[in-house]
Amino acid sequence: MINEKSIHYFLKKLNTISSNKELSKEVTKELLNICHAQVCWICLIHFETGKVEYKRFQYDDNVFNDIELHNEIEKIYTVAADFLTNSYDNEEIFEYFNSISKNNKIIEPIIYRNNLLGYLGLVGKDEKFNETYKNIVGIITENINSRLEIISLNEENEKTLKERVEFLASISHEFKTPLNSIIGFSEVLKEKCIDSNKLKYVDNISKSSKFLLSLIQDVLDLARSQANPMELKYEYFRPKEVIKDIIWGFDEVRKEKNIEFNYTLSDIIICADLRRFKQLIYNLVSNAIKFNKINGKITIVTYLNEKKEFVFEIKDTGDGISKKDCSKIFNFFSQVNRNQLKRQQGSGVGLALCKTIAKAHGGDLSFKSRLSYGSTFWFSIPQNQTL
Repeated sequence: MINEKSIHYFLKKLNTISSNKELSKEVTKELLNICHAQVCWICLIHFETGKVEYKRFQYDDNVFNDIELHNEIEKIYTVAADFLTNSYDNEEIFEYFNSISKNNKIIEPIIYRNNLLGYLGLVGKDEKFNETYKNIVGIITENINSRLEIISLNEENEKTLKERVEFLASISHEFKTPLNSIIGFSEVLKEKCIDSNKLKYVDNISKSSKFLLSLIQDVLDLARSQANPMELKYEYFRPKEVIKDIIWGFDEVRKEKNIEFNYTLSDIIICADLRRFKQLIYNLVSNAIKFNKINGKITIVTYLNEKKEFVFEIKDTGDGISKKDCSKIFNFFSQVNRNQLKRQQGSGVGLALCKTIAKAHGGDLSFKSRLSYGSTFWFSIPQNQTL
């Protein structure tokens, strides 16, 4: 008797499977029980090589030592695998499967993008096994086909991400070497430059080179975090001192726009990745200054909330963000208000990276904003990590 609850449970579980190996294991185990079969097996062919990638057999405990049954299954498997891996015409393959799929046997092809990538086989005790379970196995096989397509697409995406990271790592190295030379020589020229106008040009070269170097690193960090989980090195430190140092580093830029800083920083010790924490603060403070107005204000507050999360809030009186742009503020390479803010320098990488860093810590990054009235950004870092 067909157990509809078991089928529903299996199809639900199938949607969570993320690899061909796991799929092969679960399909053979569950179908053996659902169809009360003596044996269930699956054979999957690699899409590119055309060779057998996965094969798995699941036998009922009562027939595990049935030599005659084992020999029969091995014969079916060998011939079927030969059809799959030797470029037979699809019609020939289907014809063969139909010829052996009868009485106590069910053989179902597995199709992906109109290519035959394997098959599913079951053998039962009853001569009416095929008649009883053929439709159920067909429905389940269709779900297997769909899941295989999703797994394949995910694998292709992962491969693309890894290739992109490798490419970015390669070109970043090629960029960093000359950029470091430009930065180094520009610093030497600044020390020796007497003419104030020439000093201004050299200083601009140095600042632009440093910005480009930090941008390259941000892009590489974000690409790496998308390909693999971001690795964190936790340590204890006082965020107050870190934040004050970063604010002081923007002193010259702040003075150029006459921006007023107000901050209330809790003098506490937290546990986080210090380098990533500095990236968070640097990017958020940089944005608050960059998109602020002349004679604007920036207010920074830090505290531990009731959930024992470290919270950093930064509020500016700058350009703000329109409602239509709020949904894409954290997208990779997305910079909002481009028409209004052509005067600003930016890539749209910083906030995407900040969101990734906050989430890697188990926290989050959020904001509220009103166009022309400024923005408030805040992030949280849970303090449940122990070294």
